[in-house]
Amino acid sequence: MDNTTLIWIIVGVVVVAAIVVIALVVSARGRRKHREAAQHDKAEKLRDEAREKELAAREHEAQVAQSRADAASSAAAAEQAKARAAQASIDAEKHAATIDEHRADAADYRAEQAETLRKADEVDPYVTDEAATRRAPADGPTLTEQQPTATDDRTVAPDRATDGPVDGGRRVATDADADADADPDTRVRRDRADQI
Repeated sequence: MDNTTLIWIIVGVVVVAAIVVIALVVSARGRRKHREAAQHDKAEKLRDEAREKELAAREHEAQVAQSRADAASSAAAAEQAKARAAQASIDAEKHAATIDEHRADAADYRAEQAETLRKADEVDPYVTDEAATRRAPADGPTLTEQQPTATDDRTVAPDRATDGPVDGGRRVATDADADADADPDTRVRRDRADQI
């Protein structure tokens, strides 16, 4: 083997080694890029998960804030209800305190009414003593009792002419009487006729 052949063999080996080295370098770069891309994709997935978790956390925080606001609103409504109940209780006590006063005033008015009717019976010559004694006592009946009217207890004297039905010495009121009482001119004419 001469030197030229040996040189060509060495050159061939070096070329093959260079090609192998270049192939290995290119392959390593490809694997590194692929690995970096995979790592980048994984990082993006992790970032997406982090964003979803952040949104979920914010949603839960909003729900907590809403629950606190609802609880505060309910507490305020309960306090307002308590305040209204307390005011209603105070108003009820005030009204209860005035019941006796109103009852006493009503009794006074009933007594005044009875006294006025008694005086009217004393002045009216057509009211008999029996009808006057049937009147309610001075303290007056309760509100639930039927109050007599002047027409109920007044009796007509036997010698007085009547223009309506008579029941047991008492003149019975008719629709004509109600119409006459409603018209002042008719009432005046009737009073003049009674005096004649």
